[in-house]
Amino acid sequence: MKFFYTGLNKFMWNHPFIKSCTHFTSRFCPYMVAIFYMLFLLKIYLDRPHNLLGLAAEPIAVFAITAILRIVIDRKRPSEKYDLTPIDGSKKTGHSFPSIHVAMSISIALAVLHFGPNMGLLLSTLAIAISLCRLLSGVHYLTDILASIAIAFIVNLI
Repeated sequence: MKFFYTGLNKFMWNHPFIKSCTHFTSRFCPYMVAIFYMLFLLKIYLDRPHNLLGLAAEPIAVFAITAILRIVIDRKRPSEKYDLTPIDGSKKTGHSFPSIHVAMSISIALAVLHFGPNMGLLLSTLAIAISLCRLLSGVHYLTDILASIAIAFIVNLI
């Protein structure tokens, strides 16, 4: 796996435009998901207030599960394990598994998809972008991202 992560990191540093786009997307998309989600919660509150709890419960449950797993497992990040320089320059250590950014964005997209397909599709696109950027930026392993997606889907199905 070291070959994969060092190669990916080297590729990103050798292609400044892709690195910049990935860094921008990694920083910007989570805020966009949060803003769109808050606006959608407001819309649901005004139109169908009885559905508000259902729309908010899934992401809250996913956040709780993900936060607990991160504390219990405390996995090193790829940048720590393989001595890489993350493209965002962050010095974060530990708490790699699972990715809270990916879990929350997927969970929010799935929750919104039930009530507003158009907004759900937009949020799904942002969630996919976040998932890819967390891997490309070198702050998460592929297994962190896949586990986050699985957690979000399982909670959504329950």
